[in-house]
Amino acid sequence: ADTKAPPKGAVLYIDHARHLSPLTLTYHATASRQLTSGRSDIIPPSTSVEVETAYCPRCLTFCDAASASTSLGVCQKDTGGCKDCPLCFSPVSISIDRQSSDDTHLICHYICGHCSWSSKDCGVTVSADKLLEYSNNDNMDEDVAEKQRMTVIPVITKELENCFQQKVSERNQKGDALFQSIGEMWAKREQDEERRKRMMIGSTIINDDKKKEKSAWSLGALEDSLAEKKRDLESLYLVAEKGVYATESSPSGDDKIQAKNQLLPTSQQVAAQMSLTVTAPRYQKDLLPLPVHYRTRVSRRCRAEQSAGRTGILVKPKLNPLEGDTSLRAGHGQWFKKDSSAIHVVPRVQLCKYGTDPTSGKVAVLLKAKNPTLNMIRLRFSGPNSSEEVVNSKELENILIDPFMETTIDKADLCSSDSLSSIDPSKWIELDSAEDLLLDIGKRQQEDPEVVSSWDFAPLFDTLDNDSLPKLTIVASRGDTSWVELVVPNTVVVGSDGEKAPRNYFAVPLSMQIEVGNGSWEASLIKRRDLPEEEQDLVQLDFVV
Repeated sequence: ADTKAPPKGAVLYIDHARHLSPLTLTYHATASRQLTSGRSDIIPPSTSVEVETAYCPRCLTFCDAASASTSLGVCQKDTGGCKDCPLCFSPVSISIDRQSSDDTHLICHYICGHCSWSSKDCGVTVSADKLLEYSNNDNMDEDVAEKQRMTVIPVITKELENCFQQKVSERNQKGDALFQSIGEMWAKREQDEERRKRMMIGSTIINDDKKKEKSAWSLGALEDSLAEKKRDLESLYLVAEKGVYATESSPSGDDKIQAKNQLLPTSQQVAAQMSLTVTAPRYQKDLLPLPVHYRTRVSRRCRAEQSAGRTGILVKPKLNPLEGDTSLRAGHGQWFKKDSSAIHVVPRVQLCKYGTDPTSGKVAVLLKAKNPTLNMIRLRFSGPNSSEEVVNSKELENILIDPFMETTIDKADLCSSDSLSSIDPSKWIELDSAEDLLLDIGKRQQEDPEVVSSWDFAPLFDTLDNDSLPKLTIVASRGDTSWVELVVPNTVVVGSDGEKAPRNYFAVPLSMQIEVGNGSWEASLIKRRDLPEEEQDLVQLDFVV
């Protein structure tokens, strides 16, 4: 037998569209009997997404989706909005200081506290000499002067924002003119074509080749016009030294000497500037401050619930991104209007230990089931439903195991449902309500039962033979946690040499049957079906180990 340390595997849940997903990315709609995956990289997606609110990651100002669309997704706090440094992408602040050490005039500009970049380099500055009128006025009371200065500062910052917008407009002037001319050209072509169709009468124009060439729409003329517009577009991007694009004509000899003494922007800096202007900057002194874009908060709905005529709301964010933070007086921890994450409702199944025997294909797994709710849950484990497809083969490629560490598995081999069809369900397990860990602070941490810590798969393999059937056995139970043992013969695909285990992982499909009613799983809000009292109402949730 091949002895292995604690496993490098995971338990993935199967949603209503037969997608595999970790429990942390899975949702459980209210009173639903199936799970929903929140992964955005699966096709078709299991959820529908709608933008609810947006907020600035710098100043945390927030607005609804309509207001964010009106402002083009850019922060509009106060008079100018937040800006980032074009060199190091750190937040910049507005500074009012002297233009030079020998000059008494004041200017307002953006400055970065991390790399000391200033918008003086790109010319985004405005005069702030109005503040000198209230600083040097001896006839004015100090409090009145301070109030006057506080009213002048917003006006100056607004002028600074206007200066920034003017710089952006100047950079985009040629590009806007080009696109406008292209639009006008196509509009004129459309008018000429409509006029030609109206003036085309009978066979007089159709048979006259010369008149047809003059009056009809010509493909050659269109190609010549497009080639001319292409040359105009290429004239905006003249290649400068070291492949950097210039905004003006090719540099002369003096400009080349000066360019060697100036720093060139990096590809990341150029790409950030291209979100503002259609022309790339030539030097770092041409970089403009970057406006901060909003981050969106979305609501999710289950597609299966929507198709059934229900709302199926899974996540509903609040307008204020800080609501739920401890900095506020109330509502601590309540970040969402509604959060139907499965980690709050669905029992969490974890892989504790496992072992394989490549020569015989035997597998032994120790699973751990924990109750996350404040109510009792009665459940049992069983094999997969052989009448349905457990999971698509494409789901077993590039499998996401841990979304936080971005851990993935290239490929896994699925254990056939036929080999598990003869497995008997385990005995019923009653998981008590979840224990509050905060109440046990300062106490000695409770260790796993002895039978769990000493569990080993080697003795299990010795008792198996070729005629053995897979089985599920309860190893131990304590409070809100239970440990279940799974033994499956002839599961692993042996390598071509007959000695080494396959390079791919293997996936064992199982099901978790949870009883609804009789005090079990009340947190799910699932209503018990109209069944006889002696018959149990079960909700089956499939997962893959």
